[in-house]
Amino acid sequence: MDILAKNLNMDPLYIRELNAIGPGDTTPTQTLLNRSNIGDLRQCLQKVKELSNWQEGQVSPVNERFVRVKGIGSLWKNSTIPPDSSSGVILTFNPDGSVNLISGVVEIGTGTKTVLAQMVAERFKMDVSQVHVKMKVDTQTTPEHWKTVASRGTLMAGRAALAAADDAICQIKEIAATVLRSREEDLEIANQRVYLRDNPSICLLFDEIVYGYMYPNGNSIGGQIIGRGNYILRHMTHLDEETGAGNPGPEWSVGAQVIEIEFDRRDLTYKVVKIISVLDVGKVLNYKGARGQVTGAASMGLAFASRETFIFDRLGKVQNPQLRTYRPIHYDEHPEYIVEFVETPDLEGPFGARGVGEQGLLGVPAALGNCLSIAANVQLTNLPLTPELIWRTKEGRGQ
Repeated sequence: MDILAKNLNMDPLYIRELNAIGPGDTTPTQTLLNRSNIGDLRQCLQKVKELSNWQEGQVSPVNERFVRVKGIGSLWKNSTIPPDSSSGVILTFNPDGSVNLISGVVEIGTGTKTVLAQMVAERFKMDVSQVHVKMKVDTQTTPEHWKTVASRGTLMAGRAALAAADDAICQIKEIAATVLRSREEDLEIANQRVYLRDNPSICLLFDEIVYGYMYPNGNSIGGQIIGRGNYILRHMTHLDEETGAGNPGPEWSVGAQVIEIEFDRRDLTYKVVKIISVLDVGKVLNYKGARGQVTGAASMGLAFASRETFIFDRLGKVQNPQLRTYRPIHYDEHPEYIVEFVETPDLEGPFGARGVGEQGLLGVPAALGNCLSIAANVQLTNLPLTPELIWRTKEGRGQ
């Protein structure tokens, strides 16, 4: 894209705005897009433009030796996922009326189970501290969740959790309607109690009902409330082997990222100053969690783009098997991370949320490559973008 922009003498951000994917377009697999399943890439580009002060120009000389350069990369992300992928959630109750959430989601630092607890608390209109999440996953007894990935946990397990909450609410209302001598549709649930909508003083506490209700004479009705819910992806298809047509995953997530570097024109070294990420994640359910997720992904993308690689000898043996030689980013080498969001609700997602996991990584290598291509005045198309690679490319020596 930046090569095209250079040949046309156009701003690389502007050319992305002109060609941004949007509603009415089709994916490479010929799936028709709408506002719900694609989001708003143009708005992401506009926001990253403002946050990066793009209008000041891409190149700002510091002195004869150093120059500051900005580069941009845009992204979109879908998952190739088995069409029958599903997720389940079970909710049980404790004697004090609090809720236990059991899900097959494996927590790998994405905060997915925290978001699931928030969803259940919102549905029950109760404090999130009263939702206890079972972190350990036992595949013999825990409900199935299709795979340990970041960007589909909120969608799939979230829909399953809401279904489980709705199932539990129906059971609670059924028992309460008998005890309170009312219709189920006249009942509301909030603050760990079920009550008459028009007279909240007529109510039952959860701890009176979630293990069954006992009348004064000892007669009991109901029983333990166990909410169960599941979700299976809808309208997924296999890809046609000849045409490539099909719908391999749910919504597409879009975003834009700008990197600012300080480049040494003498020895071709550089320092990454800022990484600015703007992603359309639908409804942001947990801002701090989402921001941390994108920041972590961006740091992984930077390491992948700038230094992390295996070196092999001519026999294929890895020459840098230790962290001394396979060198990740050190703590004090991280740039400033700026993360913001665009919120275009995904109507399939719980509360309008769409995927946010791997997305924060995807635009970083392209943005860094575009930065360095401008700074070094040479087209860089290989990773990792080390000073040696820049030198070899400028000298025409290959990798």
